[in-house]
Amino acid sequence: MISEELMGILRCPYCRGLLELRGDVIICRGCSRVYVFRHGFPDFRIPECFRGMNIIQRAFYNLYAPLYDKWEQRFALRRGFTEEMLREKIVSEMAIEDGDMVLEICIGTGSNIPYYRRYTRNTIVGLDISEGMMLKAVEKARKYGNVELVLGCAEYLPFRDNCFEKILIGGAISYFKKPAKALEEAYRVLKRGGRLVIYDQLSTIDRLLGKQSYQ
Repeated sequence: MISEELMGILRCPYCRGLLELRGDVIICRGCSRVYVFRHGFPDFRIPECFRGMNIIQRAFYNLYAPLYDKWEQRFALRRGFTEEMLREKIVSEMAIEDGDMVLEICIGTGSNIPYYRRYTRNTIVGLDISEGMMLKAVEKARKYGNVELVLGCAEYLPFRDNCFEKILIGGAISYFKKPAKALEEAYRVLKRGGRLVIYDQLSTIDRLLGKQSYQ
């Protein structure tokens, strides 16, 4: 259900306490909070995750997930490039080396997974607030192997300090309820000397949702 490696880096998003797997739930040794599995994913989406735009985005992307890959490719072509070109560029900016552990915050349908795997054989961890998107990401996770998927939100990451060499926040930061807190969390779980890459975009769908560029 959940690997020992993933359990080793998971922490309570409330108190950052150690977690223990007990049957089909995960319990925090520090504050005794209980986390369940949904659709096979450990679910660390705490009530604080579901505020402001986070609620709208989760609902929208749950509905959009089956169409996401096809329509994003169409949007890209209309703007004069392909999704493959964009993802190659973004992942290359991360400067991933073999042995790096990678975290993608807002992994969506997991379309970056094949590009990460070109550079590292280590674990790739994907986090998203939308279970619909994660269910699509499972297909790619199984194909490329050694990929762990976790339900959660960027403002309250369920990971210990200093555990990832490379982190990507892709196409989502201007949706976050608290982008500054999300950045603090990303730097908290980033290893010293690691690299955090932030990519954002403003597609037709984003404009319809009222997304604004984040400065």
